[in-house]
Amino acid sequence: MKKFEEQLWLDKEKKIISCDETNKVLNENFLEIYNIIQSSFDDAVLMGCDENNVKEKIIKLVSELKFSIGK
Repeated sequence: MKKFEEQLWLDKEKKIISCDETNKVLNENFLEIYNIIQSSFDDAVLMGCDENNVKEKIIKLVSELKFSIGK
């Protein structure tokens, strides 16, 4: 696995979020998502799936995400 690089997070006005705790939580969440996707991708390829097809499905899944809290 490649080394995880912490991300810069932007607010709605495209300004960098400066709160250390917020950045810590967001980066921990991002690392968790990365690890789950990587593990699922590896499983799919090991079970015979086409790598590009799996990537397309993951990209489609992410592109369909919508904010859901309070709705």
